Amino acid sequence: MNCYLCERDMPLQANWRSLFLNDLEEVICSRCRSSFERLEKGCRICGGLGTDICSDCSKWETTAYAGVIDSGKSLFRYNLAMKEYLHQYKFLKDIVLAEVFAPVLREELRSQKAVIVPIPMNENKLKERTFPQVDRLLDAASLPYVHYLEKNEVRLAGKSKADRIASEDVFWWNGKPVPEKVLLFDDLYTTGSTMRMAAKALKAEGVKEITILALIRA
Repeated sequence: MNCYLCERDMPLQANWRSLFLNDLEEVICSRCRSSFERLEKGCRICGGLGTDICSDCSKWETTAYAGVIDSGKSLFRYNLAMKEYLHQYKFLKDIVLAEVFAPVLREELRSQKAVIVPIPMNENKLKERTFPQVDRLLDAASLPYVHYLEKNEVRLAGKSKADRIASEDVFWWNGKPVPEKVLLFDDLYTTGSTMRMAAKALKAEGVKEITILALIRA
């Protein structure tokens, strides 16, 4: 097969893990895989730089969103290779690229006991993109998930933190009985406002513990 990103030929190599543990096969070559930078242990809330809690999360903890996220992490840095990947996946609508990070997500979440909840898209954005990119990442990794939230069409890009904090109506609960523990999943963590708004909406409905996981930390 050929690498999904650079199209170099990749020898098909079956191994005992793929045969007996149902692990997912790699769809990109080792050179492309090495171009993505894994994040080491950092901020206990977002996985960003910081030994315990980063400066950005420290500021969030002084707002009305203090405590809505109990813990979390991000897996990769938003470097050039990741920027190019996201552009091709999300904006050029190359849906097969959902498989690129399937092995990593499967390994990270396969033993997760909390219910995985993907950040939803609003209807207009879904029509524009043609597919729910966060859901497809989980589908490619064969991970179960449940939607408890719907998203209104509120643009957060370019807004100040004060304006983002004031945007309380971005997410609304869809009425399904919520579990006690939730893992919120999104493809890209930038300012943290999306995750916090979603977490706050879920905690208002009775979720006791919320962990977050982002594929990429900007």
